[in-house]
Amino acid sequence: MFKPLIAGITALSLTLATTTPLQAQGLDRDDVGKLIFGLAAIAVIGAAIDNNRDRDRNRRTQVHQTPQRNNSWSDLNRDHQNAQNRRRALPHACLRSVETRFGQQRLFGKRCLERNYRHVNRLPDRCAVRIYTTDGPRRGFDPVCLREQGFRSDRHY
Repeated sequence: MFKPLIAGITALSLTLATTTPLQAQGLDRDDVGKLIFGLAAIAVIGAAIDNNRDRDRNRRTQVHQTPQRNNSWSDLNRDHQNAQNRRRALPHACLRSVETRFGQQRLFGKRCLERNYRHVNRLPDRCAVRIYTTDGPRRGFDPVCLREQGFRSDRHY
């Protein structure tokens, strides 16, 4: 910020230093006052121009910057964008509790999700489960696995 200002003052002082010996009487109080006032005005104008350039530079970088996503392992469960959050909200009506020989198991029913959730094909394959009940096998998705992958139920608590 101060480099152009210092360069301008140095150039001005060198110019004045070479013209000063030509005057036989030197500078009086009025001339010195005018010189100081002129240098101060130049400094203020230079600082204002430099400040305006910095503001323009910052504005350009803010407009053209795209948000950086952190794709580390610790960032997998964080919600990133509103559209993505809507896609990750599963219908709570599809959460079923089925009886198996090992007790109650919970899962999001596959057929219910296909009817009520638009992005079934985007659910992770590793969360797909097949549970054997007394009524036969049921296909669906494990809610704990889906929660670990960033999906949630749309039920409002």
